[in-house]
Amino acid sequence: MSPPAPKEAAPRDLVGPIQAAYREAVTASDAYRAVRTALRLERGTLRLGNRFVPIDRYREIAFVALGQASPSLALGAWEGLGERLTQGIIAGPTPPPSQIPFRAFELPLGLPGSPLGRRVALAIDEIASGLGPRDLLVLLLSPGALAGLSLPPAGMTDGEWNGWLERAGASGLPGVELTQLVRTLSTGPTGGSLAGRAGAGEVETLVLERGDGAARVGGGPTVPVDPSERAQARAILDRLAPAVPVPPAFRAALSLPRSSAPLRREGVVRPVTIASPAEALGGASDVLVDRRWVCRLAALTYPDAPEEAARRLLERGEEMLGELGPSLGREAPRGEGPRGLALFAGVTLGLPEGMPERPAIDQFLRAAHARLARRGSAVAVLPTSGAPSPDGREAGGWVEAGGSATIQRPFAMRSGLTDVGAIALLLLPRGGG
Repeated sequence: MSPPAPKEAAPRDLVGPIQAAYREAVTASDAYRAVRTALRLERGTLRLGNRFVPIDRYREIAFVALGQASPSLALGAWEGLGERLTQGIIAGPTPPPSQIPFRAFELPLGLPGSPLGRRVALAIDEIASGLGPRDLLVLLLSPGALAGLSLPPAGMTDGEWNGWLERAGASGLPGVELTQLVRTLSTGPTGGSLAGRAGAGEVETLVLERGDGAARVGGGPTVPVDPSERAQARAILDRLAPAVPVPPAFRAALSLPRSSAPLRREGVVRPVTIASPAEALGGASDVLVDRRWVCRLAALTYPDAPEEAARRLLERGEEMLGELGPSLGREAPRGEGPRGLALFAGVTLGLPEGMPERPAIDQFLRAAHARLARRGSAVAVLPTSGAPSPDGREAGGWVEAGGSATIQRPFAMRSGLTDVGAIALLLLPRGGG
């Protein structure tokens, strides 16, 4: 039996840019820093997102940190407000720091409809419903929050709800539409329902999002479902049937009003996005500009499935080279001129919120590898959520033109720091042909 072929190394001049872009993407979108900026106390005044209020306005301050970045979100709240926080819940796939003295749930990635997700949703509901007129609930949401906020439609079990969502996803339903169905159909705190459960207290929602909008994360627990969303949900279900039969509970759920609360009633404030793909893309681009790459944005986010997203990125790269002219393709004396074109895009890989990214990243890179034609070019995917493994060895990946189809792992990234989606990077060095 012959020994396995060794993995091919990246061209030496591309390893550095890929790793530097990864570091800066995560640093620029860091959840801890975003919360410390948006939630802080100075001289008796509390900053809450985009507004400032006297701290004496509140008798109690409770918080809920959910999703893949829940450890950083919770740490930012704890270090910003300390003992002003009277109760809290932290739920996500990565355990929070031990110094945060509040209730924590280790909620794995996946679709809604698990016993643990139910426990989290009911615990959140208990905190919210116990607040009084002088209390504040701070929601800190990141992708993956949906599993801890969604309960099945009336008449369905958790297992039936989860199984139907899995079948719908397997049928090819885009992730953004599947997330929309959860927001529209489920019970629990999603779809604006949490705002109605928060007694007479105030609710402030701070969100990390992947480019789909703040109302998508966690099913928009303080953003009521409007009639147009119901119409969209009906159209999605009609397209799915009869390949994926629609349970009667879904039709019943769509016939009932979810919430009559306006988007901003007294005590309920529009969700504030504190980090998004824009921050990660900006950080990654800035560091490559400093390294003499010509940086361009292909798209703030591609919501497409992996193969389509890879096709769009590489086609946009060719278009961009044409727009920039032949200057990037000509040789220049050593140390002069740009090193090449770096093209960025956020990608959600067609996944619903909170699903594992590794299989989809591999599909994206295989599809990109098949299309890479320019000598010396490379494509990387940099998942800001980090890695599912504790050592981070599976975070990110890249492929190069003419190299092995083996997917390389460029950089270990610890999970729990942030999550604004994955960043796709196309590097087209000067002189490639």
